[in-house]
Amino acid sequence: MSEAIATSSDTPRRPYALPPASLRLLAAALAASFLARLAYVLHSGNAFIYPDEPLYHEIALKLLSSGFSPDLLQNREPLYPLLVALVYKIAGTAPMAVKLLQVGFSAAGAYFVYRTAALLFNGRAALIALAIAAFYPFSVFYDACLLRESLLMFLSSGIGFFSLRTAAEDGKHCYAAALFTGLAVLTKVVALFYWPVFVLLGLLYRKLDLRRAALSTLVFFSVLAPLFLINYSHTGRLFLVRGQSFNLYQSLVLPNEIIGTGAEAAAIAADPVFAAGKKLPLLEQDKYFSEHTARFIKSHPLVFIRKTAWKFGKLWRPYPYKGMDYANSWVLLAAISLLSDGWLLPLGLYAAVKLAGRRRELFPAYAYVLILTALYSLSWSQIRYRLPMMPFFILFSAYLLDKWTGEKEKATGQPAVRF
Repeated sequence: MSEAIATSSDTPRRPYALPPASLRLLAAALAASFLARLAYVLHSGNAFIYPDEPLYHEIALKLLSSGFSPDLLQNREPLYPLLVALVYKIAGTAPMAVKLLQVGFSAAGAYFVYRTAALLFNGRAALIALAIAAFYPFSVFYDACLLRESLLMFLSSGIGFFSLRTAAEDGKHCYAAALFTGLAVLTKVVALFYWPVFVLLGLLYRKLDLRRAALSTLVFFSVLAPLFLINYSHTGRLFLVRGQSFNLYQSLVLPNEIIGTGAEAAAIAADPVFAAGKKLPLLEQDKYFSEHTARFIKSHPLVFIRKTAWKFGKLWRPYPYKGMDYANSWVLLAAISLLSDGWLLPLGLYAAVKLAGRRRELFPAYAYVLILTALYSLSWSQIRYRLPMMPFFILFSAYLLDKWTGEKEKATGQPAVRF
């Protein structure tokens, strides 16, 4: 059975090292995962599946042909488009080259999950977490898409590892946590809100001192500073990304049954407020839609509450809605969802409750999931948006599976699983 990790500096910690047999299993699992993902990427080739994929492709081509321009990236976080452009410059304009890089990101992310479970629990839990992360089906699927999800899942796995190691050990890994969080913000700005909560809780639980909190925050803002400065030099305003506030307005005014279907674009285009707002310059759209969103919420508070609850449910439902526009068969997606998220989500949630007594060392995991859940529920949610949070559900699920395996061994006197 897993033991709680030490919480005081004078208690010896369990070592990271695994025996050679377990190390061989680690290498075999990573290799098998890499080969499975590689095969799927090669099967997909240069084809696009999602509507957003051509957008990243076109931005990358414009960056290569016309050079860097802030106008290309003001309404979209820059890291992933710049990464795609860099790969195109090196390997030619082949989306498959980006997908192959994403296979590497996923393998590295699975390794982060393994290391985190080894840190928090034990070697067997680490191998269970690795097995789940290495073959998590939606991670495999998004490796073959020209979308930022694989990069986000890699970065969130790194955030989890370095943040949890900061909380579990002496705090010195907060600088790496700041670096990974900054890169995640440049990939999707919603990660911005994790860092202040992490620092405040780290100070509250005495996992960070003021010096490390200040210096790691300096690292965090140093990662973001170039984008702030570029946007300021171009517009005279300090911001990271603009032109996205219409998402909240759109989610409030459209019927739930239309969102995510082929009728969504026509329905929102017919809305007079939306139509007028989209004609404004990009820098004025945020203010315009923010004002109209505030008016709508003030005049329809119950609608806002119902919509927020619906978006929360949409984010965490174990299988996708039927009747939406999906790249694959709904039956296939529902079956894969139930066979993976169908047990990972409830098991991870149950484990999070069981582990609440260790919140002083696990607070980064709780904070990351709760903050992203709240922001997506308030703004705009899709099932794929939970992908960066799944490493934490995998970790917690591995803890329970290891615990139950140990209890079975104790009851029978025989190893339930041999490593």
